[in-house]
Amino acid sequence: MNSLRSLKAFYNTSYNKRPILTLCVTNGVLGAVSDTMAQSISLYNKYNKQLEDKLLPDSVKKHQSMWTIANSWDFKRTFRFAAYNFCVAPLGGKWYMFLDKYFPLPVAAGVVSKAVQSQLTRKANGMAIKRMVTDQALFAPAGLVLFFSVMGLAESGKWEGVKEKFKDAYVPALIANYKVWPAVQFINFKFIPLQYRLPFVSSLGIVWNAYLSWLNNASKQEEAVLEILEKEDTGLEVLQST
Repeated sequence: MNSLRSLKAFYNTSYNKRPILTLCVTNGVLGAVSDTMAQSISLYNKYNKQLEDKLLPDSVKKHQSMWTIANSWDFKRTFRFAAYNFCVAPLGGKWYMFLDKYFPLPVAAGVVSKAVQSQLTRKANGMAIKRMVTDQALFAPAGLVLFFSVMGLAESGKWEGVKEKFKDAYVPALIANYKVWPAVQFINFKFIPLQYRLPFVSSLGIVWNAYLSWLNNASKQEEAVLEILEKEDTGLEVLQST
């Protein structure tokens, strides 16, 4: 408990002095933890076929038997994921500030009656729902667009790689998002103080971000296989034509 209090005090002090940098570092570390989980699952699954077939969408595992999963840790992949989370933290922080400003929660001034408290609770629930709906309608789909665009360009350096990720992975990721995050974000907006919202989401989102990293890598593997098959088909056509 003392260590948690010390960590909380350190975080609050750092946030008060350098809020954006604190969010960036925290989000980057949690991003690295997420990819660590994702790579651990992939390496485990390479030798124990139990998880990946069930959790990945069909669109990214058509040629799963032809994937080349590395035997060692991909540090570049972990760095990419941590760097992405580090860089998008200011955007997430500003977004939560925006929602706080335009959908403020009511605050009771002094001691109030049960009737007034009940009214305030209803208003607070309404504001939290408005925040959640706005977040899920705007920020969630836009955030996935940004994620797959950045990862596609970082991995392939080509817009074709981005297009393939959207073709294979975007819709499954968005559907999975709407199964999980509306309830989480309602709790986040209703009960969590502003400075803890992004770390709260990132902490609970370790599994979610691990899924995104896993899905992104599966899409990358599928793209590599399709590229090889396309080259083989092209070569076969050339031979047949001659």
